[in-house]
Amino acid sequence: MLRLYPRKSSGMPNAFATLISAISLTVILGSFDPAPAGEDLSPVGVLPPAPMEVPLPVDSIADSSAPADSSAAPSDGGAPPAAQKPAGGMVLDNHDALKFSLLMLQDGCRFIENVDSYSTLFSKQERIQGDLGDVQNIEMKVMHSPNFSIYMKWKNGDTGRQLLFNDSYDDKKMVVKLGGLKGRLLPSIKLEPSSPEAMAQARYPVTEAGVHGMLKQLVHYRQLDLKSGEGSRCVRLENTVFDERDCYCFLYEYDAPKYNATYRKSLLLLDARYHIPLRVINHTWTEAAEGITAAELDAQTLIEDYSFTRVDFGTQLVGEDFSRDNPKYRM
Repeated sequence: MLRLYPRKSSGMPNAFATLISAISLTVILGSFDPAPAGEDLSPVGVLPPAPMEVPLPVDSIADSSAPADSSAAPSDGGAPPAAQKPAGGMVLDNHDALKFSLLMLQDGCRFIENVDSYSTLFSKQERIQGDLGDVQNIEMKVMHSPNFSIYMKWKNGDTGRQLLFNDSYDDKKMVVKLGGLKGRLLPSIKLEPSSPEAMAQARYPVTEAGVHGMLKQLVHYRQLDLKSGEGSRCVRLENTVFDERDCYCFLYEYDAPKYNATYRKSLLLLDARYHIPLRVINHTWTEAAEGITAAELDAQTLIEDYSFTRVDFGTQLVGEDFSRDNPKYRM
């Protein structure tokens, strides 16, 4: 367990360590190519992926206890674990990796706040009231300006279900229209975004949906980790490719629920150009961890798996796309 203890010092060693840390982060940040706010926003899906020597499997969390020089392939024939391989030839300690990931997330916030609208395919799997639901694939349209608005349409499960929230409406409610035959026979319903009915099938209200909402959650937890200074570990894994885009990979782990009551372990795939999350896999705590493998523990404790694919900043969305009176929606 990582703990920080105060110790007496002349001040010079601490000052020297701080200077070295600052220089390291400056060098690290200088080697990346962030997309400044206001640049030409072509769809991110067309960015060419960078060549990866050992890609991290995106359907599992790498075992951070695996030997660094392990060359044996796992039984499923996938790539060897890459958790201990230095990323980009640099070794970041826990504090620097955590601070680096927070800086990237904050830069992603600044970027997305300057995006008027975008569309994406949002996939989610959540554990609600102890039950792990099926994967849901949802077409999503989001507008940030002049008002936060979001439109969703389910591609599986209750296929055809629609959800519309537009902050410009005085009632501040979301409108839900069921899919299939039920949607044809039953009228749309209006719900408060945080009502028990609305939250029965989601871990977060629709007002926090989308890339920006997820970024705010991630920044919040990373700030808490830095403020605490103990009980958590952050490792920057080797870059991988997700949805044909180069991604930074960060693995966060906690020693006990007192350091994070919700999450035990988290994997973040962060778009290397725009610094927005493309996939987040979170695991919670269990009292039945003894005698099972790490993979079994992860499967048993999966609480959230979110991904954004086909993110498109190039399509111009307008007010009609988020109107309750849009004839295409039949709401």
